[in-house]
Amino acid sequence: MGKKHKRLFRNILSRFVLLLVPVIFFTFCQEKEKSDETNLLLLGAIVSANSGPSTVCQTNADGTVDTTMPTIKKGTFALCRPSNGAVRHYRIEGLKIIGGHTAVSLYVGLPENYSAEVNRNSTLAAGQFGMNFYSGSGTGGFVPGYAYANFGPNESNIKNLTSNGNSTAPPAPTVAGTSLINFIEQEVDLCFDLTAAAPPRLTVWVSGKNTANCKTRTNLTTGNALFNEVTWTGGDPALATGFSFIGLSANSGISFSKIVTSTQLAAP
Repeated sequence: MGKKHKRLFRNILSRFVLLLVPVIFFTFCQEKEKSDETNLLLLGAIVSANSGPSTVCQTNADGTVDTTMPTIKKGTFALCRPSNGAVRHYRIEGLKIIGGHTAVSLYVGLPENYSAEVNRNSTLAAGQFGMNFYSGSGTGGFVPGYAYANFGPNESNIKNLTSNGNSTAPPAPTVAGTSLINFIEQEVDLCFDLTAAAPPRLTVWVSGKNTANCKTRTNLTTGNALFNEVTWTGGDPALATGFSFIGLSANSGISFSKIVTSTQLAAP
């Protein structure tokens, strides 16, 4: 090969290399970007898997539906519900609340897209129901732990589940009353019926009280209930059809194993 041809070949090779370098660089950048995106997606999947869903639903053979929470945390969460029919019976298993001013609130008859916070001071519309479990401060006349139910916006409908049956607006129940439900010193299984009547009948049982066993249900009657309420005032209608939500006021001090919902009343 002559000098002229060698020089021409070197010039062509140099130009080819100069053209090839940007292509290689561009390809490398694209592959790195794809790799970075893949790593981010994998990281997101790992984080999602570790954090878990806020609630988990499980339908049982008897038609009841379980709501469980992998991690108890402060917030408002929708309860799972059966696919057909309105929920008429609720069961909270292993409920225990400790610590001052800590509460669990279960509200019924809310819209599906409900986004506000559910807490023991939430205002209810006509036909909506709330059940609250509160661990008080133990000072200033508060009962250390008590439960109360309310139906609709009328404050006269607030019913403290205490031994004397008196009703006063929260946060101060009747001091003379003793809480019928001790979820402070021990775990309790509690269940209640809400009928379709106008106004609804509320019937509450606690396992171990008056021979009741919420998990069995076959022995639950109005006669061995811990609490019966059929006298809601103010002309409130039947229980609103809608969704049920639970509100947890803290990340700690609250524990329960699951909440079970059913379309069947325990005591028709």
